[in-house]
Amino acid sequence: MADSNRSVNRAAIIMILVVVALSALAYLIAPPGANAMTAVVAGGVSAVLMCVMAGMSLLIRKNRAVGMIGIHVGMLLPLLFCVGFLMRIPVAYGEAGVFRFFDAEFERQVEAGALQDSADARAKFYADAERALTGEETEIPRTAKTYLGRTLPLHFGARTAAFVLLLLSRPKVPAKEADPFAADTPLQTKHDAKESTKTSDFTS
Repeated sequence: MADSNRSVNRAAIIMILVVVALSALAYLIAPPGANAMTAVVAGGVSAVLMCVMAGMSLLIRKNRAVGMIGIHVGMLLPLLFCVGFLMRIPVAYGEAGVFRFFDAEFERQVEAGALQDSADARAKFYADAERALTGEETEIPRTAKTYLGRTLPLHFGARTAAFVLLLLSRPKVPAKEADPFAADTPLQTKHDAKESTKTSDFTS
């Protein structure tokens, strides 16, 4: 059991360090104006949830129900995170492509003298482009999401590694304790039947 505790603790510590490093990387390489704190919060929340499940799994011998939840949910969460990150990767690259298209168009119009190179002119250009796309307000990325396209695959790999690591280091599930009275029940039933027979013979 001590070896299992050390393995789970080691897996949790490694996972925290990797998630913190990846979240810090996303924050550092994010362009100005990007909501990079979202990536930090998302990574932190997922790491906290995984650590909670790791702690619950260590209680398997003290509280079987809590331990079983920790083991199984702890192995399920990395898979869910993997699916989420995997689905977000093409979206991030798509948004980065949309941004590059409109940013290049804005720069082209600035060079042609049709627009001024200012924050107000850029904001108006994007607002007009959004209305022209669908006839109503729709959001066009204002910053390149390339940093997400670079860090999300790393998060995906980290969650995959976390799943494998937790799968290999999960504590052994102890067998359910046998009911101490279960073995006596058939004998007790037979004894009661004999007593009932004796009583019926006596009364007859």
